[in-house]
Amino acid sequence: MKNINKYIRLFAIPFCAMAIIMVSCKDDETYPESPDLTYVKEVSIVVGSVTGGDTTIYGKVDEINKEITFPKLDKLVNLSNVKFNGELPTGASFDKETYDFTVDTAGGATQSRQIVSIVNGKRKREYYATIRLKVPAFGADISQIKKYDFSSYSDLSGANTRNLDMDTVHVLVVARISNSEGKPHLLKISDLKAGYVNPIMLDQTGISGGTFTVSSGHLSHGHIYAVNLAGAAGELKIYHWESPDAVPTVVFQKTPSDFGFTAGRYGDDMSMDLDENGNGFIYLGNNEAVPTSAGFLQIQVTGFTTLGDPVRFIASASGGMWRNYNLVDNAIDEYLHTGPSGPIVLSGTSGSPIYQMADNGNIFTRAADAHIVTYNEKRYLGLTTGNPGGTGEENAIYIYDITKGSTTKEALELFDAGNKSYEYKLTLSGGGNSGVYCASFAFAKAEKALYVLGGAPYGAGFVVLEIPKATDIDNFYDEE
Repeated sequence: MKNINKYIRLFAIPFCAMAIIMVSCKDDETYPESPDLTYVKEVSIVVGSVTGGDTTIYGKVDEINKEITFPKLDKLVNLSNVKFNGELPTGASFDKETYDFTVDTAGGATQSRQIVSIVNGKRKREYYATIRLKVPAFGADISQIKKYDFSSYSDLSGANTRNLDMDTVHVLVVARISNSEGKPHLLKISDLKAGYVNPIMLDQTGISGGTFTVSSGHLSHGHIYAVNLAGAAGELKIYHWESPDAVPTVVFQKTPSDFGFTAGRYGDDMSMDLDENGNGFIYLGNNEAVPTSAGFLQIQVTGFTTLGDPVRFIASASGGMWRNYNLVDNAIDEYLHTGPSGPIVLSGTSGSPIYQMADNGNIFTRAADAHIVTYNEKRYLGLTTGNPGGTGEENAIYIYDITKGSTTKEALELFDAGNKSYEYKLTLSGGGNSGVYCASFAFAKAEKALYVLGGAPYGAGFVVLEIPKATDIDNFYDEE
């Protein structure tokens, strides 16, 4: 044993010495002096400038990984004759006078990467050189999505609260007044992002009448709206709050049967699209026993608070008892008619069909409250599926990229012809119910993020998604 230990000690000394030498070499930033050295320091390239003439761009050399990189360049720079310069050992040079780093932008490429070599006598050292372009980033960055989950929210534990909406500041929860779950209220998104709930109860002064005094609602440019639930012969009321702490005013009070509806009820759903001046339309679907004859009341809105007489029309396809008629973002006369018992139909202002989407495993016949939004030059289709309680069906949020297509109709046609893959899906909690399978969805556009709301009754609760605006950040100068 003593002899073995002696040999171990003898072997250990050289290995320790070797380790010390290796560490010393790694930490030494100087290059040894010997013939035919091949390395490059303080690298730069000369490229054709966008404004004419030549421009010198300085880069970095990673000697360990044999990588040469540069800051991102304007996509109009001429990269067909790139000249490399740098601090080289005596006698060394790049293997070519110029290199072609042209980027295949037509094919979707954003960079060009190839080997450049330093030659000196019989020696050669290769580096991978990468030249990247500044390419605009479009849409929202789904990979950086943040989720704020309120699936256990008590007002959605049963079926009494059936409607949600959202803007960039608040979530609106339209809890029916005449039940035990609470009252219509707002939740600040900043609070939800911080992880707590602080309901802002809406003033109820003067609210009365209807099967439920408040049943559905909407947010528009800071204004708050709610509608009661009433039969065809009842009195339909729409209320308006100018701000969260305002006293409501009645802006609409009519009897639906006076305008052609003799059956069904109104107020189960409310769709609204107003411009920044408060001009646009409200759509109220008829929850009728015979869905094929069910239609909408269209109410014109002027200046947020002036509402005209309703106009009745029959939709081209039935969406079931809970239906929405949502304006396509950046469109004038294009709406998505959706309901969890029928297909998504792109329609005109008064129900005329433009295009009916094909089915996709029941997703598009269970779609509720579908919206199309354009954000940062990308077009998205979003929806929440209504859960009728059938086997294998669920409440879920879906977001699809439908940017391709010069028009909304062409975009939906191309989407139908493709594989219909989603950008994002989130399954909600809850078991659904065969009698109440409504659901809510909303987009809200902010400068730095696209917000999404999805929710449903019977324990699904709601979820707010924050999707950052996609950016093409070049951290070249921040890298160590």
